[in-house]
Amino acid sequence: MSEPAVAAPPHEARGSADGWPAWRRVALGGGGGMFIGIGLGRFSYTAMVPALISSKELTTLEAGRVGAINIAGFALGALVSVPLSTRVGAFRLLAFAAVLSVLTLAASALPLGFAWLGVWRGLVGVTAGIIMVLSLALIASTAPAARRPVAASFVFAGVGLAIFMTGVLVPRLLAGGLQRAWLGLAACGLAAMVLAIWGWQAAPETRPAPARATDHDASPWTWPLRFLLAGHFFFSVAIVPHTLYWVDYLARGLGLGMAAGGFHWSLVGLASAAGPWSMAALGLLLGTAWALPLSFVALGLGIGAPILSGASGVLLLSSILFGAQPGLSALMAARVRDLADSQHMPRLMRAMILASAAGAVVAGAVLPQLYELTQSHVLIFAIGGGAMILGGLLVAPWGGARR
Repeated sequence: MSEPAVAAPPHEARGSADGWPAWRRVALGGGGGMFIGIGLGRFSYTAMVPALISSKELTTLEAGRVGAINIAGFALGALVSVPLSTRVGAFRLLAFAAVLSVLTLAASALPLGFAWLGVWRGLVGVTAGIIMVLSLALIASTAPAARRPVAASFVFAGVGLAIFMTGVLVPRLLAGGLQRAWLGLAACGLAAMVLAIWGWQAAPETRPAPARATDHDASPWTWPLRFLLAGHFFFSVAIVPHTLYWVDYLARGLGLGMAAGGFHWSLVGLASAAGPWSMAALGLLLGTAWALPLSFVALGLGIGAPILSGASGVLLLSSILFGAQPGLSALMAARVRDLADSQHMPRLMRAMILASAAGAVVAGAVLPQLYELTQSHVLIFAIGGGAMILGGLLVAPWGGARR
C-alpha cells in the first residue's frame, strides 16, 4: 500500500499569509473537519435514533443496521484515504470530503426509509474515515514536535464540541420534525466546513513519502505493538454500544424522554472536548505506559456501569467517562510513538486505525442483531465495558516495556 502524502518538515516559525502559524491553522481546520466528519457524521446519529424509531421511519433493527453501515463506511474511508491522497493531494481530498459530508446530512432529511438513509449514512462514514486519517497526518507533518499534543487536542476537541451541540440542539430541532433536525445539523456542518477548508489551506504542499529500505527490511511489530493493535480493536468494540444505543436507552429504555437523552449526550460532548486534555495530563504524570491501561479500565467501568443501576448518578458517570474516549485515542497514538521508530510511524498508525475500524465493524454488525434478539440495552453495555477492560489488560506494560 502506498505511503501517505507528507509535508515538508515543520518549523516553528513557518506561518501563513494572514500571520497565523501554519500549524495552528491546520489544527483548527482539523477540529472543524472532525466536527463535521466524526462529530456530526458518526455521533449525531445517536441523538436521532429514538426519534427515527418512534416515527416509524426505521425499526429498531434497521436503526442499528444504519449505524453499522456508517461504521463500515468509516472503515472503508480509513482504508482508502492514503492511496487517494497520494493521487489527488491531501487538501483536495479533505475539502471534497468536508463538502460531501454536509451534503449527506442534508440528504438524510428526506424520509425515504432504510435504504435511502443507509446509503447516505454509509457515505458520511467514508468521509469521516478520510477526514480522521488525513487530519492527523497533516498535524503530524505540520506541527513542531513540542506543539503536536496541543494541536492533536484541538483536532479531537472538534468531536466533543459537535457531540455537545447535537445534545443541546437535536431535542429542540426534533420539536419541528426529523427533517428540520437533519437540516439543522447540515447548517452547523456548513459553518464548520468553512473553518476546516480555511485551516487546511495553510498546510504546505504535500508529496508522496519516499520509500525507505528500513520500512520493508525490518519489521516494526514488537509484541507490545501487537498487543496495542489488539487493544485498538477492543477499544472500538467497546464504544459502539454507547454510540448506537445510549440516547435510545435513556429516552425509550428508561422512559426519561428526549430531553434527558439530549442532556446526557451534551455531557458526552463536554467530556469528549475535555478528554484529550485531561488524559494528556495523566500521561505526563504517570507516563503513557501506565496512563493508557488505567484509562482503558476507567472507561470500561463507565461503559458497563448501567448493569449496576439506572440511578441518575450512575447514568451521569457513564456519560462522562464514555465521553472522555477521544482522549484515549490521543494516548494510544502517543504510546505508538513511544514504542516505534519514526520511520515506521506511517505504517503503524495506518494499521492502528484499520484495527480500530475493524473492531467497530464487527461490533456494528453483531450488537444490533444481539439487541434485536434480547431487547436488552444492559447486556450490550456489559459487552462494551468488558471489551474495554480486556483492551486495558492487553495494552498494560506487563513485560516491563515502558519506553
